[in-house]
Amino acid sequence: MAHDGSLASNVEEWLVTQLTALQFGAPIAQDVFANGKVEAFRGTTQPSGEELIAEMLANRSPCAVVLFEGDRAIATQEGAQDYEPVYGIYVVVQNQRDGAARKGDDGKPGTNGIRDAMRTAIHDQVPGLSAYGFYAERAEFRGVSVVFQRKDAFIMRAEVVVREVPTAV
Repeated sequence: MAHDGSLASNVEEWLVTQLTALQFGAPIAQDVFANGKVEAFRGTTQPSGEELIAEMLANRSPCAVVLFEGDRAIATQEGAQDYEPVYGIYVVVQNQRDGAARKGDDGKPGTNGIRDAMRTAIHDQVPGLSAYGFYAERAEFRGVSVVFQRKDAFIMRAEVVVREVPTAV
């Protein structure tokens, strides 16, 4: 997919690739997103939270959307400031059986299992990407939080920080 060549856009694409390749072992033994989709966030025309949730639930399950959410300022010992680029991964799982969107069932992953697989695939990995004088040195999986829950649908947000360092000039 074409984009602006920025490091943030490159890292979004790297995260999409990591998620697309996620595998479950027994008892499910399949690609995590085999029946769903994974993509970088394209934006929305939905002005409210409820409408955005409805838009996300309209996708095949499971699905994941990745986006650069911004930089978090970090004070350094020298009194200067550094930045942590923060990426959100929104995972949507639906299942008609109560609780199965969260815990999975009969060959269909739930958000709990997807969380474990994402952490393994992303934490401490080296994206190895550079752009505009910076290098994506290491990804840190910082955990997940529940964004939306209903007995047949669950949305979680995973936070990933990708450490960037200046490249040698």
